[in-house]
Amino acid sequence: MSGPRWFSPPQDPADPSTGRLNVVYDALDRLVVGGVAEAPALRSAAGAVSYAVLLEQVASMGGLMRALGVREGDAVAVAAVPSPEAIVALLAVARVGATVWVGREPGPLVERSDPALVVADGNQMPDVAAAVDALDAARPRAVVVVRPGEWPLVETRDVAWDPALKAGATDPAPVVPVAGGTALVTTGSGDAVAHDDPSLATSYEEPVEIGSAWDETTVVTILSGLMSGQGVVLDARR
Repeated sequence: MSGPRWFSPPQDPADPSTGRLNVVYDALDRLVVGGVAEAPALRSAAGAVSYAVLLEQVASMGGLMRALGVREGDAVAVAAVPSPEAIVALLAVARVGATVWVGREPGPLVERSDPALVVADGNQMPDVAAAVDALDAARPRAVVVVRPGEWPLVETRDVAWDPALKAGATDPAPVVPVAGGTALVTTGSGDAVAHDDPSLATSYEEPVEIGSAWDETTVVTILSGLMSGQGVVLDARR
């Protein structure tokens, strides 16, 4: 694997921003078309998800995000531990050309990223809701809640994960090519992974495993594992 492919190569080889690409195309669409549609893309305690199903879920969530106002260049905070849903969210954000923000502390994560939308675990919602409410009230923010549990959804702000996927499936998101050098993910430590990051060219010959926390290595491992056609194995508790 040589890394992501360009929709339009840089006109200036020294300036990647003159080209357009999107790593999610290489991690999902290209592989589904290339014959690995039924291969496992994600393996977790909940079972296996094929590349074809993962692509469908990512496009659906991307459609929901676009319907909620997320556009190219926006920030989306993912206040959820690595899980099948969080990976779908990460890929959906990148698919529509926005930037994912991840971190260990949900409140500060939301404050720093000033996001157009938040994806959060239900058990993180007290901190997330307080942080969202403290942001500029003139800019409405939606929160997609993974596993709401006992969290009482606020009708004007919150939407549960499964209904969100169903709603987005009515108008799934296409891939939005972005300029080279565009941040795919920004981590809590300030590290960023771009769509054309050289580390994404890492190739694997077997499924890759990830842990229970977000950092630059986790992001690169997920994308490289998917692009290799080998898939990702999550912590057994997820």
